[in-house]
Amino acid sequence: MSSRFGTVDIGSNSLRFLAVERASGLLCYLDSGIWTIRLGRGLRDGEYVIQEDVLSMALQTVEEAWKRLDALHVPLNNRVIFATESLRSSSNAHEIADIVEKKTGLALRILDGRQEALYSYRGALLGMDVNDALVFDLGGGSLELCCKNFNVSLPLGAIRIKASFDEDTVAIKSHVRSKLREVLKEGSMMQVAEIIGVGGTSSTAAMILKGIPIKNYHPSKVHATRIEEKDIESLIEFLKQMDVETRRHLTGLEPGRADIIVSGLCVISAILEFFGADRYTHSECDLLWGVLADAVTEKDAVDVKGICWGVN
Repeated sequence: MSSRFGTVDIGSNSLRFLAVERASGLLCYLDSGIWTIRLGRGLRDGEYVIQEDVLSMALQTVEEAWKRLDALHVPLNNRVIFATESLRSSSNAHEIADIVEKKTGLALRILDGRQEALYSYRGALLGMDVNDALVFDLGGGSLELCCKNFNVSLPLGAIRIKASFDEDTVAIKSHVRSKLREVLKEGSMMQVAEIIGVGGTSSTAAMILKGIPIKNYHPSKVHATRIEEKDIESLIEFLKQMDVETRRHLTGLEPGRADIIVSGLCVISAILEFFGADRYTHSECDLLWGVLADAVTEKDAVDVKGICWGVN
């Protein structure tokens, strides 16, 4: 029986895969990959339609991720393929799910907001030596917040925010704080030990701040990076002085994220301000790790308690 597991996440901005090997109660990193597909092009308020050309690119990328999992000898019955806000808000989600199922041989799971938040929470805590934290997961389409006291999903992803406010930092932060006030009480930070951030915007911030070229990426290089609120603010101002094309050449910034990075960073800034925090810790263990931990527990009846960055 294989101890290797893999998952593919079809997101609003990116398609990602993760492969791990179970070693007793640990998930050990094997490989991962990310491609910018912008499935959520046109995502703003309410439902949208995933266009045929974008879907074609996404399916090609799914095929590439499947090949990577094949090369790692991850059996089909140890794989999970899922989507989040990219399909939750799509009016043709069921049609796309059928196409993906035919291509991969697996049913495409469409996670609801609460499921996404819980998986992100579980994944983040696997990689950190903490008993509890507020975990935020900022994606292209949505923002999830989860801790012991609450679990919410809000339409505040970087693509959505960019479409609504462009790079108006004041308007973005005001909007995010308003949405947070609608569902949470200010001061909730008193109930959690710290804040952990996951998702592409947070990972990119860590990469830029540490000066790590994209070609040299490994999750262990940015995992557990402490990011100061003042550094987020400085980065926003620094990036706003560049046009999108110039940003594409910035060390640590994946070119496909250049147009939405400022809007995403503004969301993070607003989260920190809302909870009265001056820093947070970035985690590379996120939604994908949480999904795989659940898959391992369900299939192998093993309680996953942590992670490692390689297999001995």
